[in-house]
Amino acid sequence: MEEFYIQSKQNEQVKNLVKLRERKHRDRQSRFLIEGLREIGHALTAGFEITHLYYCTDFFPSDAHSTLIKEQKAAGNFPIMGMSPDAFTKASHREGPDGLIAIAVQQNNVLTDFKMSEQALLLVLEGIEKPGNLGAILRSADGAGVDAVILVDCVLDLYNPNAIRSSQGLLFALPIVSTDRQALTDWLDTHKVTCCATTPDTEKRHWDVDYQQNIALFMGSESDGLTDYWLEKAAHQIRIPMAGQADSLNVAAAAAVCLYEARRQREAAAKKTLLA
Repeated sequence: MEEFYIQSKQNEQVKNLVKLRERKHRDRQSRFLIEGLREIGHALTAGFEITHLYYCTDFFPSDAHSTLIKEQKAAGNFPIMGMSPDAFTKASHREGPDGLIAIAVQQNNVLTDFKMSEQALLLVLEGIEKPGNLGAILRSADGAGVDAVILVDCVLDLYNPNAIRSSQGLLFALPIVSTDRQALTDWLDTHKVTCCATTPDTEKRHWDVDYQQNIALFMGSESDGLTDYWLEKAAHQIRIPMAGQADSLNVAAAAAVCLYEARRQREAAAKKTLLA
């Protein structure tokens, strides 16, 4: 595939990379930006469709960046374009860029696409507002072995560049579905999933729940927590004990605490089974 070099900051492709920082342009084009070696690598591994790859060798911090370009040129699956430092700096969303930006096609996953395992661990996020929190939660979800993340009634754009960066590209490693309340209710009921809701207004602690079942852990928005609808639907309401004056943790920290308790329980049960 023939390679092109972009010299000017006024190039139309540079202008489009700048446009794709905004949600309205991402939604209109059904495209989004992926910046950084690690993030692009995760997207490629996960099978996301890359349409363009841009690079500037002046910003490469390692040989791995050159290796990626060489490999993708050899594969020939999409156009790869070099850029001048000035053009790349204008196109980049980051401070201290590493010289790699890709454009990828958005994936619109739906609940019916998700295949339930025998002991699925689901994370449901209602009304999450901050891209940085979403990214941090996704890193914990991946580390704890969550089967899928479901965004319900969230106005946050999954493909916000800050969400991708704060997740370190692990956004691409997980099945993530955006849906609404009624569709999620019907799906959870059909699959007989136990709902577990986090709230400071309960006595049951987060380790008092049996996570060794099909279970969905619900986390609410940073400002308001979960709505009454999900609190009332939940089979379990749990809280994280707080020893200080604060009554709750940041939603990303709270998600990590609860998810790793679920992982602890599941690993302990598996070890016990092996020893039996």
